[in-house]
Amino acid sequence: MKHLLLLLLVALFAASVVCWNNGLGKTPPMGWTTWCTDNDIIPCYDDFCNEAEIKSVADAMASNGLRELGYKYLNLDDCWAGPRDKYGNVTADPSRFPSGIKALVDYLHSKGLLFGLYTDVGNFTCRGNRPGSWGHYQQDADTYASWGVDYVKMDWCDHPGSHTAPQLYAMMRDALNKTGHPMFFSVCEWGLYEPWTWGAKTANTWRIGPDHLPLWWTPAFGQDPGQGQGTSNIIEHMAGLSQYAGPGAWNDPDFLMTGYFWFSDAEMQTEFSFWCLAAAPLIVATDVRVLSNKQVLLNKEAIAVNQDKWGIPGDRYGNQSDGGEIWARPLSDGTWAVILYCPNFFDSATITVEWAKHLPKWPASKTSAKVRDLWLHQDLGTYQTSFTGQDIEPHAVLFLKVTPV
Repeated sequence: MKHLLLLLLVALFAASVVCWNNGLGKTPPMGWTTWCTDNDIIPCYDDFCNEAEIKSVADAMASNGLRELGYKYLNLDDCWAGPRDKYGNVTADPSRFPSGIKALVDYLHSKGLLFGLYTDVGNFTCRGNRPGSWGHYQQDADTYASWGVDYVKMDWCDHPGSHTAPQLYAMMRDALNKTGHPMFFSVCEWGLYEPWTWGAKTANTWRIGPDHLPLWWTPAFGQDPGQGQGTSNIIEHMAGLSQYAGPGAWNDPDFLMTGYFWFSDAEMQTEFSFWCLAAAPLIVATDVRVLSNKQVLLNKEAIAVNQDKWGIPGDRYGNQSDGGEIWARPLSDGTWAVILYCPNFFDSATITVEWAKHLPKWPASKTSAKVRDLWLHQDLGTYQTSFTGQDIEPHAVLFLKVTPV
């Protein structure tokens, strides 16, 4: 009976997602990006990176446990490109990458890591006026393939007005396919044109909104389809999007900002919990050579939720009058991952999850369940029909695993 239930769950959830299948991204990607590299002046400004730094990050990821946990992508964001050569080929900035990208890719591969690059749909990238790919989609895809690149992110700045977002990204998808070298493809048009409705036919991930800022909440402004750029804004925007994602094609809430000094421990746990429950990419934008303030990234039980082989993203299944929320997702081992979340700014919340009411596809014959806290790494006991999290602090979560008995 248990195996029949699992098969039915797989069929029900997987049927709603039709993915562009390049054989990659069966689980969400995990890794690091240069986006918030310290340029020794202002963090997160000009996206500074160079060859020596990338090698030092790769060395750290290969030795500090991140690689073994699944953090394998090391991605250059808008920082690496130099001018095109006389034949129109994209080149690396020689002042930052004197050995060239191919040599750097080979170095990362020797460490058991994967390499990603950034480009743009238009003539120029978002920062530094570096060359985008417009007019060179196939040429750039062929160049990336010749270098052995594993991951391509494509931004939306300077986009040609003659084409829609789905058209432009489909062009790059086709160019990457023609190389015969599988490359993970990440769409980054900031959620402006509802990419969750067309992204699964085009890419492995698509950004659901604007850049994630290391703040709890922001007003909506600028590069923004209307939900703000703080962690709580992004969490709210995730609600209802689970139906569009699945193995090979994922909603992307943007980079993890784990470790910023103005994030509390509770807020970092909340951020990581939601990225894991939502089956989102776990791409870290802060310096992973120092993990003393990033221990949340090492939570094997949380990572196991993110990397679950069913790939059923979590969603919101309950709201309470005191502001408390219940989010959940079924897992391939017959359990459910559950978040009890207090989004309030000042007041705590006492949140009750009821198995039959809040957990999708809960078996009607089961009334009791074991509950485990994934941050405390403790079994909390066996409970009948429901579990209540008492006085959950503002911005905090309980991240639970619920097992029917």
